[in-house]
Amino acid sequence: MRRIPRVSRLLLLAALPLAAFISACGGDAKKVDAEDWVDDLCEAAADFDETTDEIGGKFAEVDLDDTKSAKKEVAGLLKDQKEAASDFRAAFDKIGQPDIDGGSKVIDAFKDQFKENDKRIGEMSDRVADIDDDDDFMEAFGEIAEDIGEPEFRSKLEDVADDHDEAEDIIDLIDEDPDCAAVIFDQDEATTNPPTSPTTTPGRTPVATAPAKTTNEKWVAGICLALTGWVGDLEDANTSLQGQIDRAASAQDIKTLLVDFLKDGQSETVNMRKEMTALKAPDVKDGAAIHKVFVDAADGLVKVFDSLVADAQKLDTSSLQKASDQLEVFVGRVESSFDEVARTFDKLDQYDPGELDKLFQTRPECQGF
Repeated sequence: MRRIPRVSRLLLLAALPLAAFISACGGDAKKVDAEDWVDDLCEAAADFDETTDEIGGKFAEVDLDDTKSAKKEVAGLLKDQKEAASDFRAAFDKIGQPDIDGGSKVIDAFKDQFKENDKRIGEMSDRVADIDDDDDFMEAFGEIAEDIGEPEFRSKLEDVADDHDEAEDIIDLIDEDPDCAAVIFDQDEATTNPPTSPTTTPGRTPVATAPAKTTNEKWVAGICLALTGWVGDLEDANTSLQGQIDRAASAQDIKTLLVDFLKDGQSETVNMRKEMTALKAPDVKDGAAIHKVFVDAADGLVKVFDSLVADAQKLDTSSLQKASDQLEVFVGRVESSFDEVARTFDKLDQYDPGELDKLFQTRPECQGF
């Protein structure tokens, strides 16, 4: 299935308000001497570069004359690349914040680039999957790469340096290590973080306007409404609580806010699961199996929230520092937990979606994807 797996990215979007709220409660990241911070960054970049070189070597072994086979192999390599990028992000999250004026803005710039790179590799995967089996793979792949272009991260850090002079020191320190700069800034970045494709053009397939009538239309509309409504509920809960964070005067206040927030998410997730479970499976060859993947993912999300609520209730509130340290761990757990559930949708690749792919593109309830 080509279109439906995109729902996994919707789950990752749902993790963002959770992580944002928890990060806000947790205060600032640990501050590190600028040179030490860049050393740690470059060490993580070197590990990332080594992994991507291995992936690139495997790409060189792909039989590009067999387009159908090449698409499958490259899809696997892009998945490996996504995992490598996730590992790089995890390593980055552990190195703290450079102790300079504008250090938090430097971190924000990196995190924005990570998100952009995630989108790039996701769009690259979709476009490779859409290559016709009769097309010349290398020609089609080259057109995609050229169309996508290269990320321009240096300019983003330079924008930070325009407002915070000491951010220029970070750029200079990275440039002092050519191998590191090749990963972070230069043309090789287009390889380490696969280029993106433009957002899918909604107008390529006309959007339906008629009410859902058939079993398949009702199933697709129900899935889309359940998921997009769930993400919207999480975002609303996050927004309503953000204003209370600054007024938190103690570690106990922070814990109370966090537990309440997660309980709201827990309740909304249970509702989402009920909505999905109540849907009649689509009337396609693998309809029952496809429906089960979505229900299993919803079950997984309920378990995630159950676990997060339980852990939040155990937070040590004896001091703000202890609460802050534990909340930093929470941020990583939220993202990794949602990422794990999102991988449930990889199972959809083995099934025949029939008309469901088209319905996910054309139903108005699904345009939030």
